[in-house]
Amino acid sequence: MRSANISRKLLFLLAALAVLLPAVAYAEVVDSSGGVGMHTSIALDSSGNPHISYYDSTNGNLKYAYKTASGSWVTETVDSAGDVGQYTSIALDSSGNPHISYYDASNRDLKYAYKDASGNWVTETVDSTGSVGAYTSIALDSNGNPHISYYDATNGDLKYAYKTASGSWVTETVDSTGSVGWYTSIALDSSGNPHISYYDSTNDDLKYAYKTASGSWVTETVDSAGNVGTATSIAFDSNDNPHISYFDATNGDLKYAYKTASGSWVTETVDSTGSVGGHTSIALDQNGYPHISYRDFSNKDLKYAYKDASGWHIETVDSAGDVGSFTSIALDSNGNPHISYYDATNGDLKYTTKQPTIVNLQGGITDLSGNPVATASMQITVKDPGSGTILYTETLNDVVSNGKFNILLGATQELKLWSGVKYNLIIAVDVGSATFTTADVTFGDNSPSGDVLEFYA
Repeated sequence: MRSANISRKLLFLLAALAVLLPAVAYAEVVDSSGGVGMHTSIALDSSGNPHISYYDSTNGNLKYAYKTASGSWVTETVDSAGDVGQYTSIALDSSGNPHISYYDASNRDLKYAYKDASGNWVTETVDSTGSVGAYTSIALDSNGNPHISYYDATNGDLKYAYKTASGSWVTETVDSTGSVGWYTSIALDSSGNPHISYYDSTNDDLKYAYKTASGSWVTETVDSAGNVGTATSIAFDSNDNPHISYFDATNGDLKYAYKTASGSWVTETVDSTGSVGGHTSIALDQNGYPHISYRDFSNKDLKYAYKDASGWHIETVDSAGDVGSFTSIALDSNGNPHISYYDATNGDLKYTTKQPTIVNLQGGITDLSGNPVATASMQITVKDPGSGTILYTETLNDVVSNGKFNILLGATQELKLWSGVKYNLIIAVDVGSATFTTADVTFGDNSPSGDVLEFYA
């Protein structure tokens, strides 16, 4: 066996990491000025720069952060009139100006803030009839007018408000059948009609409501299999079909539902490894595939799931302490995810993104006598350390010459990594072969025990 002459010691050096996109961010602490970062919501401008609304629990303020073209973060206090800023939701208009819906806990009102063309913040009270405004969600129509879904705690109803072209607010009760309207999420279809996902706490169901062209509301029960429907998030594909992520509290699972062209609902369990699926947020890529950020309660981690033609893929994004609550996701024009979330260990607002990356691997292989291996081929595999999901596999033929190799992972085949995350690296070597067929020795596969290679991106 050729493997008998191969040293199990692989000497390799991770050279400088080069990133393909110039605006790539590392997993970052955006704001650490006290207890900040709960109730986050993220949106991207036309240049792909993130804008985040969030709650400052230390001061009871609504805050806002955005990243400049130079890569620096700017933070602002939007509203400090009492205890304000919980349940934030953000959307950007065509000029890139932020619009935020949020809850005024001092007065138990629904509030709304936007930045005008002069850069000044304007705040408004939208609804003050009883205790209203929790679980807000905002969307803007093609004219930049806000549409907001929210919960009426006084009556236990789902409510909806929108601003007319004249600047006046109109409020409507959407569903009043029991205690309904928790965890609302709103999206507008291509005609500007609102669609809302929400939780029916009386029946423990996931519900969905939409407004028809005639102005009437239609409500549907999407999932009633146990206690399901908290932490909902909704998005639309190009055919105006709704897609919803949500939490199954009975089983502790992340679930996903979508409506087919025929009008029927399909539900799927996305992740069931432990208690997972809290604080979900969903976005769809250009092919209509869902991308979901969510909280892993069991491990206190931030997780991410996405679907493609081969099915669901699950990754652990951040596991440094108690992280991953209040997640919010947005996709840039290239389909790359950007996530804002709360770091409960440190009380910070955090942000991360997954981007195409190039990793330069350099090193050498010798036999047991220390002589360089003349030639060899390799197969490189990158795995997510949490789920074990294979993220990348590439076969590199005849890449070892006189014992040395210099490999660029991601140069010919796309490699997307969350910056700052630890990944498992597996290198299989076919010695003396110009074409990789069967590994003579494999490094990083935990065989023998402890044989694990790791690198940081």
